[in-house]
Amino acid sequence: MIEWTDELIAQINSYNRAALSYMGLDGYPVTLPLPFTFGGAQHRFTLPKPAHPPAISAEGGGQTSLTLLRYEPQVMNERYLLFYGQLADHDDGWSFTPSRVVLPRWGGRREA
Repeated sequence: MIEWTDELIAQINSYNRAALSYMGLDGYPVTLPLPFTFGGAQHRFTLPKPAHPPAISAEGGGQTSLTLLRYEPQVMNERYLLFYGQLADHDDGWSFTPSRVVLPRWGGRREA
């Protein structure tokens, strides 16, 4: 379970890009760069659904991740925040509800 602290929500709000990854019907991973919005009260991400997204494998339906990305000019590198969770299909797009977060730290990573 994720501890939704003010610090974590502030981190989420500092990111401006996302990559949604899931298992496609052919068994290969699919990664889509997408804009996102975050609903802090629901702890859920909203993503637009592409016009013709690759289908999601029924077996891999629970294997969805969302990586938030931002470029930091001071260190001339990308920063990321990785979530695992459930993707839901809606008429107007997708929603992603995270169940686990990988918090990066200098020299390693930390899971919560």
